[in-house]
Amino acid sequence: MKSPPKTAYKFLHWFCDPDILEDVEGDLYELYAERTERSKWKARLHYWKDVLLLFRPGIVKNFKPFQTKINYDMFSNYLKIAKRNAFLYKGYSVINLLGLVVGITSSILILLWINDEIKVDQFHSNGDNIYQLFRNMKQSDESVITTENIPKPAADLMVEEFPEVESVALLSNLMEFKIGDKQTSSKQRGRFASPEFMQMFSFNLLEGDKENVFDNPMNILLSETLAKNYFGDTWDESVIGQTILVDDQYEVIISGVYEDPGKYSSLQFDFLLTSAAFIALNDWVNDWGNGSFMVYASIPQKSDVPVVAERIFNQIKEHTKGAANSGDETLILHKFADYYLYSNFTNGVVDGGRIDYVRIMTAVMVLILLIACINFMNLTTARADRRSKEIGVRKALGARKASISIQFYTEALLFSVIAVTASVLIAYLLLPYFNLLVDKELLLDFYALETWYAIVGLALGIGILSGTYPAIILPALNLNRSLRHQNAPGNSFIRKGLVVVQFTISTILIIATGVISAQMNYVSNKNLGLNKDNLLDIRLSADSLQQLNAYKIELAKLSQVQSVTASMGNPASYGRSTSSSNWEGKDPTKDFEVNVLLADGNFIETMEMEIVEGRAFDERVADSTSFVVNEVMADIIGVDNLIGTRLSFWGIEGQVVGVVKNFHMRNFHQPIAPVILSCYQTRFLSHVIVRLNGDVGNAISEIESVTKSMFPSKEFDYQFTDEILQANYQSEETAATLVRLFAMVSIFISCIGLFGLSTFSVEQRSKEIAVRKVLGSQSSQLFVLLLKDYALLIVIAFVLAVPLGYYVAQNWLNDFEFRVDISPELFIAAGAISLIIAMVTTGFKAYQATITNPVKALKSE
Repeated sequence: MKSPPKTAYKFLHWFCDPDILEDVEGDLYELYAERTERSKWKARLHYWKDVLLLFRPGIVKNFKPFQTKINYDMFSNYLKIAKRNAFLYKGYSVINLLGLVVGITSSILILLWINDEIKVDQFHSNGDNIYQLFRNMKQSDESVITTENIPKPAADLMVEEFPEVESVALLSNLMEFKIGDKQTSSKQRGRFASPEFMQMFSFNLLEGDKENVFDNPMNILLSETLAKNYFGDTWDESVIGQTILVDDQYEVIISGVYEDPGKYSSLQFDFLLTSAAFIALNDWVNDWGNGSFMVYASIPQKSDVPVVAERIFNQIKEHTKGAANSGDETLILHKFADYYLYSNFTNGVVDGGRIDYVRIMTAVMVLILLIACINFMNLTTARADRRSKEIGVRKALGARKASISIQFYTEALLFSVIAVTASVLIAYLLLPYFNLLVDKELLLDFYALETWYAIVGLALGIGILSGTYPAIILPALNLNRSLRHQNAPGNSFIRKGLVVVQFTISTILIIATGVISAQMNYVSNKNLGLNKDNLLDIRLSADSLQQLNAYKIELAKLSQVQSVTASMGNPASYGRSTSSSNWEGKDPTKDFEVNVLLADGNFIETMEMEIVEGRAFDERVADSTSFVVNEVMADIIGVDNLIGTRLSFWGIEGQVVGVVKNFHMRNFHQPIAPVILSCYQTRFLSHVIVRLNGDVGNAISEIESVTKSMFPSKEFDYQFTDEILQANYQSEETAATLVRLFAMVSIFISCIGLFGLSTFSVEQRSKEIAVRKVLGSQSSQLFVLLLKDYALLIVIAFVLAVPLGYYVAQNWLNDFEFRVDISPELFIAAGAISLIIAMVTTGFKAYQATITNPVKALKSE
């Protein structure tokens, strides 16, 4: 067995009381040995955690250097000097603290957001062993689409023929059903799951037995919230065995109640029905060509994962070879605990996801802290030049460099502790507003040990980082130069370099804000191939479809309804596809995954799509076997005279009567997919889509009135299409908001630091300015003289920021299939903003200096 981490071992020996060291070391070694059998790297992490937790009074030995009165007096003196200097230079102290507080407060808020993101799906006790199956579907252009909808036979095969797999669980996509009784019911969102699901995942079952809650295909599990809603606060006394209706027609038995999944679960559901019930109602799930469930496999041994991945890879091809619905499809494994952060696939390979925004915000947090620390270092060294005589006298009296360094570290840590304390309080007060901004429920949990680790770590880290430069540079001052009050050589140059770093970072953030905002504006305003405005999508339940035509007729009579159509789904959020499409002249060696959208004859007109060839559907003729395809699909078919070409899918045969201009059915991260529109079996269409004009609010009221009159027991369930589209970009919108906010924060911190430095510079040059005024210099000349140095620094920062900002922006935009071009104007605007803000900041002090009576400066010593 490998030994515990050497650094942790040495640290323990350094601080632990020798009287108890042997016992403590033995206990830790036993724990480490036991944990190593399960996971070596986790054992090492736990060993470090245990050692750090032991670093407390009662365990730590008494250190000799801190036992003498001299050392206590020394540190007391350091604190006294720090306090005296803070009050002597109040302006610099306030600026220092303000920069640190703003930077640390921002960092705490970002850190809470990051922590909330990385904790999702990490609570499952078996999480390290759960893998999700994904299906890669090769397209006509050689690209690959990845979906989590897997053919059920693949799951059956893993159960029967894969000994490495401990268990396999099935879970459907989120579906909406009416739950309740005939008197009181409401629409809830739930899933169908296999019995293994509750055993594999750590969802807490409050009532019922995980081993048999799904023994009966007609069983249902309710969330705690749903159980309280239907059975009151005493639900736990009688809920098991009660019956409840699903969609007013299926009577199911409540076999258990689970604790709500909570915000750290990517899998959300208000209820769970049995997969057996779903399979009984949909025999198509037993076909290898149809994706039906999300499939999860528990693989206990890490070494078996690549073996399972290799064996399962080609199973779809092997079982659909020669079948009408065969396609070029393969299966891959992806660790479930990673899926929330790593959910994007490019050509069948994991390629980022929300982790990209976690990385962006981590970088923003580090950069803001860096800017705040640079402020502190710059202002401390600027102020410390005034303290050079103090440093010289201390050296003359025998103080060593180490002693002076400790003094500056002490002052930096003191400021850091004060700033962190204030920042934690401010972050706590701002948290409700920040939660509204990011749509989360973040919490500063002062009862959690990791919160205090983070607070102490921030205080120490910032204190050491901001104090290191002054602690190294200032004690190195030559004794003669110190006593003559001469600045340290190179101090001014280093301060200017740090200002350049600050504004380089701020300019990059401004560029990032501009690019993200431009892309979001592009997403909102780009022509989608359909008109998304004032388009209302109304969901009907299965038992309402018999009155579909009558409902459409009644809606069309309303004055503020422009047109009405029905479809199987909203094109903005629809994804049903098939690999079984065939047409005249199709290359039998090529496979294509094609989206299929069933709609009525008025669909193209209501969506305001553009016909580029042939015609749209015509409700006056029997168009149930006529198809309209988009331009991508037309290119795939690839015949000269497309109109009239025979086409089939799902056993439906007909001919192409028209070509519609490409329209987006996915977000802009993905290319436009081939689509077939069909009017087949319109009686099964569950979405009624209404084009509104005039007063939208009044129109909705009228539509609701019609809906209630025709379906009195049904809930009026609607959503605007533009809202559905906007929801596709929630992560991007949040990132845009955060980057925009913290770009302003970085500029603010940089500016208050620049204001402090310009104040110091003006004070240093006050006699020079006075002499120049006496010799006839104009105020405008002096104003330019004082500003030109800082203007040059901002220009240098801009030159450095342009290539870095371009790289960052281009890297982010690469995730979009449809995106804006990065224009030079955006970079020029970012540079201009930085320059204007910097000039306004420094110009205030420069203007004050130019209008000050020169006599005041010349007579002061």
